[in-house]
Amino acid sequence: MNKNMLKMESTLFRLLCLVAVFVCVSSQVPKSKIVKCAVCNSLVDELHAAIDKVDPRKKIDVGSYRLDKDGKQKLASVQYAGSEMHMLEVLESVCDSFKDYAQARHKETGKLEAIKLVVDGVMNPRFSEYEMVQDPDLNKGLNFHCETIVEEYEDDIVSHFRKSSELDKESSKFKFCNEVTSICKDVKEEL
Repeated sequence: MNKNMLKMESTLFRLLCLVAVFVCVSSQVPKSKIVKCAVCNSLVDELHAAIDKVDPRKKIDVGSYRLDKDGKQKLASVQYAGSEMHMLEVLESVCDSFKDYAQARHKETGKLEAIKLVVDGVMNPRFSEYEMVQDPDLNKGLNFHCETIVEEYEDDIVSHFRKSSELDKESSKFKFCNEVTSICKDVKEEL
């Protein structure tokens, strides 16, 4: 009977340890809304980077290919970077880049961010400013949130970048993630 009691106490102790570990790990995992907000901000960064890569002199013709009463087409030449066509092309593959992102907390602000691990072929130079946050899903949730945002807000993304192309990145992130989509509107993070 003593052996059985010892086994039961040992099993109970192991179970309590597992519960304690689970509670500690689950309390450290960021909430979904905070992660989605971090992904939204990084998505806007990725979209700005895609626009910046395009030659600003590149133009495309937009408008109607119908002829008016005078036999002329109503076409206009617009900048390709940030145009509806460009944004739709970028949105097809932008979330693939989130495979190279990880969740991290900024050491000074405590803010959760989705940070790019590799920038221009080398380790992110700002990596030392962050503490990595372990994700049980191996950061697959970042890609999932990106795809969800793109799917749900595709028209809003295209419209935002067409209308707000002159905004700096920080203003663009705030406007899109807080005002246009409300993804980050009530996100409050604890330090």
